Amino acid sequence: MTDDRDELEGADADDLEGKVNVFAEEISTLLNAVFDDVPSILVERHQTKRVVRTESPVPLRGSNGAELGNLDISLWCQIDATKKYLAVFKSYVKLGSSVDRIPLIRWEYERDAHSKPCAHIQVHAHRGALSHLLSKTGHSTPHSMESLHLPVGGARFRPALEDLIEFLIRDCKLSAKPGWRDAVLEGRERWRRYQARTVVRDMAAEAADVLRGLGYTVLPPPDGDRPDSLKALQGW
Repeated sequence: MTDDRDELEGADADDLEGKVNVFAEEISTLLNAVFDDVPSILVERHQTKRVVRTESPVPLRGSNGAELGNLDISLWCQIDATKKYLAVFKSYVKLGSSVDRIPLIRWEYERDAHSKPCAHIQVHAHRGALSHLLSKTGHSTPHSMESLHLPVGGARFRPALEDLIEFLIRDCKLSAKPGWRDAVLEGRERWRRYQARTVVRDMAAEAADVLRGLGYTVLPPPDGDRPDSLKALQGW
């Protein structure tokens, strides 16, 4: 991985800019196909990293057009260790309410997290029975449900932005443009194809075995099998 203190130069910098701009355009296209009054998608530059984020939270409306909440999105990107692929190493998606500034739900991903699941959900709510359970275990903040980090599949199997958007529309009954689901399906398929390729790179020998079982001819590279990524297999 490139050190944060170094600057990308030449082809590496051009490759990062190109990939990030495509990624930002994909996010903008998705949001504008689903919601009205979507703010601009910004790309902020921080040495070897880029942040793709909404300029302001996306307004979320009910069926009568009244704004009920908002969606704030930030995704930190960099070229991965192979210098071939764009990788999101941190992301925050926050569902907010129109009545106060405290988030309702936070979907977060921190690739290098140590004391919590790298991909998790935090819910800002209260449930007496849960507080009672936590108080009996000696939890330091038993009445703070948002202090719990609910795991959601790790780095490779975490939900896509499209999954969160469909949740807001289907479960929360927020308003969306006609044809919104086509955009969600297209984006979700693209995301899962990206993730499938990443999983194959993490567990190449396993993937090769599966392909051979399906009748494909797969030969190992000249320098031998690539070792599995234990971080991908075992990480919380």
